[in-house]
Amino acid sequence: MLLENKVALITGAGRGIGKAIALKMAAEGAVAVLTGRNMDSLMEVKQEIEEAGGRAVCYTCDVRDREKVFALVDTIVEEQGSIDILVNNAGISKEMPFMEMPIEVFDEILEMNLRSVMLVLKAVLPQMEKQGGGSVVNIGSGAALRGLPGSAAYAASKAAVVCLTQAVGDEVRSKGIRINAICPGPVDTELFRKSERRDFILAAGGDLFQPEEVANAAIFLASDLSGCTNSQTLVMRGFNRW
Repeated sequence: MLLENKVALITGAGRGIGKAIALKMAAEGAVAVLTGRNMDSLMEVKQEIEEAGGRAVCYTCDVRDREKVFALVDTIVEEQGSIDILVNNAGISKEMPFMEMPIEVFDEILEMNLRSVMLVLKAVLPQMEKQGGGSVVNIGSGAALRGLPGSAAYAASKAAVVCLTQAVGDEVRSKGIRINAICPGPVDTELFRKSERRDFILAAGGDLFQPEEVANAAIFLASDLSGCTNSQTLVMRGFNRW
């Protein structure tokens, strides 16, 4: 029970990587605080956690909305007592050549994948400082480390998340807070199965990860197993090319 009695806030917890992380953290003893925009999918994850003997609560929230994010954090602290772990997982991808991408779409991706991470950090970090520490896991992407053609905005947003992790992690280290990122290669999620980049990425070889494998990495970074690790990026790749 690596996370026994911890309160873990997971954004985008209704499916894919977020769901897998929520299930794994609950199995390790945490209260899984599930957030997303679709309550039905969150409730399905909650039911699965509870049927396995774990604990979970659900809150809908658009993590792009400043007021809603800060109100959500206040509610969680009031009802659960703390936020010990934060997993910034919520994100989107819209694939098209850069020259064809409307500026509005580029802005939308950056707002969802980067600005939302900033907002949740702004809301959660003061609480972690007040309680004497905490652990943050930001979900990046292999595209953050090697720009993916056809996904320029997505790659740029995830690269920015990595740099945000490093900079803010160094700033809050003295407060007992650790911030790290995971950059996985291709993960077998619904989003990736529908991706127009799927064949391009898989053609080069390497491994297709399961969401549960990314969840294992999140457990490592969130728990005392990685107690001295801060401002780092855990890269999950089967080899060193696309």
